[in-house]
Amino acid sequence: MSVAAPTRVASLRGAKLVCIFFLVYFVADTGLNLFAFSAGWTILWPLNGVTIALLICRPKSEWPAMLLGIGLGMGLGEFLDANALGSVIWQRIFSLIEVALSAWFLPKFTVLEDWLRKPQIFVRFVCALVVGPLVSGVMAAVYFHLTTHQAFLSALDDWATADSLGIAAIMPLALSFRSPEMRGLFRRKTAWRTLMVLGVAFASAAIVFSVSQYPLLFLLYPTLLLVDSMLGFSGSALAVAVISFISVYLTTHAMGPFGRWPAGLPVTRDVAFQLFLGFHLVALFPASIMILERRRMAAELLDSNAQLLLLASLDGLTGIANRRALDERFSQEWSRAIRVGTPLALVMIDIDHFKQFNDIYGHHAGDRCLQAVATALQAKTQRGQDHLSRFGGEEFALLLPHTDLQGAIHIAENLRLAVLDLAIPHRAGADGQVTISLGCAALKPVNGEEESRLLEAADAALYQAKSAGRNRVHGADPDHRIVPMRA
Repeated sequence: MSVAAPTRVASLRGAKLVCIFFLVYFVADTGLNLFAFSAGWTILWPLNGVTIALLICRPKSEWPAMLLGIGLGMGLGEFLDANALGSVIWQRIFSLIEVALSAWFLPKFTVLEDWLRKPQIFVRFVCALVVGPLVSGVMAAVYFHLTTHQAFLSALDDWATADSLGIAAIMPLALSFRSPEMRGLFRRKTAWRTLMVLGVAFASAAIVFSVSQYPLLFLLYPTLLLVDSMLGFSGSALAVAVISFISVYLTTHAMGPFGRWPAGLPVTRDVAFQLFLGFHLVALFPASIMILERRRMAAELLDSNAQLLLLASLDGLTGIANRRALDERFSQEWSRAIRVGTPLALVMIDIDHFKQFNDIYGHHAGDRCLQAVATALQAKTQRGQDHLSRFGGEEFALLLPHTDLQGAIHIAENLRLAVLDLAIPHRAGADGQVTISLGCAALKPVNGEEESRLLEAADAALYQAKSAGRNRVHGADPDHRIVPMRA
C-alpha cells in the first residue's frame, strides 16, 4: 500500500463527517428557527449542548471535520432564515469557538457512570458552562454592539446565558442516550413506572410555570430530585430537558410567575428566569452524582457482603463448604424434607490413619492430601442439590436430599473408589495408600424430630466402618441398626 493511501482514506472519512454533520445540523437549525417558541431561544439555546456531547464522544482528531460540517449546516440554516451573510459567518465562528472550548474542559465520554465519576467532573462541567459561552458571548456582544448598536450586556445575555443554559439542560440528556440506563427506563417492565414519574414531573412543571397568583416555584427542585431518585441520572436528564422547554414556552407566552414581569425592574424577565432555571440545572448535577455514587456504593456493599458470606461459608484449605455452611444447609434441607415428605441422607467420611500420615509425611503433605481428597469427593458430587463440606479435621460430610439409605450407600461407594483412584502413598494405610471410611444414614424426618438423630446414626455407621477394618462403607438406620457393609 502506498503512503498516499492512508491519507486518502482519512480525507474521505473527513469529507464524510463534514457531509453528515452538515445535513444533520442544517435540518436541526432550520427546525429550531421555525419552532413555535423561537423567541425563547434567547433564553435557552439547546443545539450547542448536543454539539458538545457529540464532540466528547469522538476522538479529537475528528473535531475539525465535525466542526466544519456543523458550522456550514447551521450557517446555511441561518442564512436561509434571512440573516446577512457576514453576520452568519461571524456568529458561526463565535459558536464553534464556544463548543470547542467547552468540550476541551470535559473528559472524553465512554460510559455514563464512569464519566460521571471522573476526577473533578462537577468543576469541569461548570467550566464548560461558563468559559465557552462567556468567551464567545463577549465576542458576540462586541460584534452586535458595533454592528447593530445593541447594548453590550443585553447581547451578552442573549448569547452567553442562553447557550450556557442550553448546555446544562441538553448535554446530559444527549450523553444519557448512549447509556444502558436510558434504554432500561423504557423496557416493557419499567416503562409504565418511568412514564408515570415523568408524567407527574411534567404536570408539576406545567402547573409551576402557568400559575402566577400563587408562589409555586419552590416545587421545581423537589420535583427534579424526586425524578432523579426514582429514575436515576438518565431519567433526570430527560426530565430536565423537557421541563426546560415547558418553562420557556409558558414564560414566553406570558404565563406563570415570570410571564407577566413588571416593567421598570432592574432585572429583566429573561435574566430573572435564566437565573432561576440556571440555579436549578447546575445544582441538580452534583445532587445527581451524589445519588448515583450512593447507589454504586450500596451495590458494592451488597457485593462485598455477599463475598464475605461466601468466604465465611468456605473451608480455607480445601475450598469446599465448611461446618458452618453445613449446619445452615442441614437445617434448610431438614425443614424441606418435613414439608415435602421426602427422605434425607447423610454420609460421614473420614480419612483413614490420617494422624499417622501427618506424622510420617508432615503437615504440608497432609494439607495436600486433604485438598486432593476434597477435590475427588467434589468431582463425584454431581447433583446440584447435594452438599459436600469439611466437617472438621480429616472428616467430611455429604448431605443428600431426596435420597434413601440404599442410594446413599451407592453414592458413598463411588466416593470410596474415587479416593482409591488417587493412589496417594501412605505407608500406614491399607495397601500402602490413602483410603477413606464412610458411614451412611437416611430417614424421613417428621415434625418434632431432632436433626441430631440423623447425624448420630451416620456417626454410628462411620464408627462401625472404621471398627470393621476401614476402607469401607457402612449404613445405619435411624435406630443405629447397621446395614451390611459394602467394601
